Amino acid sequence: MPREHEDWVRQLYLTHAPDLYRAARYRLQDPELAYDLTQEVFLTLLDKQAQVKHHPNPAGWLWKTLQYKLGHAFSRQAVRAKYEAGQADPDWLPAPLPATGGTLDEILPRQLPERDRQLLKMAYEEGLTYEEISRRLGIPPATCGTWLYRARQRCKHYLTLSEGGNPVEKT
Repeated sequence: MPREHEDWVRQLYLTHAPDLYRAARYRLQDPELAYDLTQEVFLTLLDKQAQVKHHPNPAGWLWKTLQYKLGHAFSRQAVRAKYEAGQADPDWLPAPLPATGGTLDEILPRQLPERDRQLLKMAYEEGLTYEEISRRLGIPPATCGTWLYRARQRCKHYLTLSEGGNPVEKT
């Protein structure tokens, strides 16, 4: 990078980084993440400096980039919160196992695919977390969460059907 570009980027950094950081810290309420996002804004500037050099308002470009990064951070936080909540459907929580020593395997519908049975048993009989299940199956935790959610939905569907395939009467 030519010296004049270095000076231009350094001047932008010294002028705008403190304000960008304060705004990010206020919005995120997380100083470390705010610092990381501020640094990411300037890394993006380094990647696109040829375009930004001719931008009519480089400071505005920095603020718009920060807004974009903040939006992604909030999206990641929302996904993480949903993931950590276990995507639990409050209307369907597993019932306690019968005191007669029955197992989850005896309770699960026969139509349920083997992978779904395995996932539900790991989650509810063994009490494993998404991370532990994903390590055991060799899949990413997010995929584990999706598979477990779908297994719950299929189980719920099959449990609402009677043996003849008709919906169970609710009394």
